[in-house]
Amino acid sequence: MQKAIDEAKAASVEIRTRKMRVGEPFVPGMLAEAARAYDLVLLEAAGLHRAVVEAVLFESGRPLMLYPRQSFNGRMDSVAVAWDGSASAVSAVHDAEPFIEYASKVYLVCVTDEKAVDDETGNHLVENMHRSGVKAEIIHARADGQPVGDVLQAKAFELRADLLVMGGFGHSRLREFVLGGATKSVLTNVLLPVFLSH
Repeated sequence: MQKAIDEAKAASVEIRTRKMRVGEPFVPGMLAEAARAYDLVLLEAAGLHRAVVEAVLFESGRPLMLYPRQSFNGRMDSVAVAWDGSASAVSAVHDAEPFIEYASKVYLVCVTDEKAVDDETGNHLVENMHRSGVKAEIIHARADGQPVGDVLQAKAFELRADLLVMGGFGHSRLREFVLGGATKSVLTNVLLPVFLSH
């Protein structure tokens, strides 16, 4: 925690920290509840239990940024958005607006062979981004049988994106979440900062 405080101070960013004491199995619920008071939740992906990620993502009402264990520094200048035209993707774009509006380039990445993607809404979104001064374009990729989350991260790397924005998709039944395929594969192997919103 001290490292985060020192880094924020060096970057002239205000940061507030809060210590919470709770034991298993109450950690996921406590984190989800605490997250409701903040704009964004940052979690290091390494060693995280799936229950913690699911609780924060689906129960807090706040976006979540997972970052890999290896350090990353500097501005998030280029943003890749996992785009399939769904309400979840739209929500993620809206929640990630502070990153998108300051990006030098935004890529809407569509995996075309995983499910049908209507380009019309994506084209309108790109057009609206251009009107707001954001350089954006649609990029198509093919999964070819690979997990969609892996394809999205690989394409983000290829595009030299600093951040991958995704809609966190899941189905709730008796408070047990079944993650959508792209969300699940990204959560198992976070290679770059991933912004998730549900």
